[in-house]
Amino acid sequence: MGLRGSAPRRGMSAAARRVPTRSAPCIPHGLRAQDAGNASPSAVGIVLVVAVLLCTIAAGARIAMARAQARTAADMSALAAADAYWNEAAADPCGIGSAVARNNAGAVESCEVIDMDVAMEVSTATGVPFVERVSARARAGPRRCDEVDATRGASQP
Repeated sequence: MGLRGSAPRRGMSAAARRVPTRSAPCIPHGLRAQDAGNASPSAVGIVLVVAVLLCTIAAGARIAMARAQARTAADMSALAAADAYWNEAAADPCGIGSAVARNNAGAVESCEVIDMDVAMEVSTATGVPFVERVSARARAGPRRCDEVDATRGASQP
């Protein structure tokens, strides 16, 4: 009888028929049983950590976008309100600024006319839990005459 229960083949030498079989490495049976299935909980843990990190990064990016949107809405609404106040186009410059803020997905938190300037605070929704709204402030108006004279005098030789 040949190796592994098969009949000897014709034409094979005796040395070729005695090829040793390779056995599995000797690991005590108790160690194999303890190691079985440990990769699954580890993989689940790694996937959860990565998911939490990705959600945190996405929330941070959304807050940054909302902050930029609030700055833009505040700047544009302050400019529109200051223009309306300066050109006397409307009796309510804060109403015009509020309309511009709404068109830019913002909500006016405060509006003040200070001398010839208009200061506005506008907030936008973030859509992120725990940080519901972000706000930005802007102030717009004509340059003061002494600032204009100072810049003209500095540019002349």
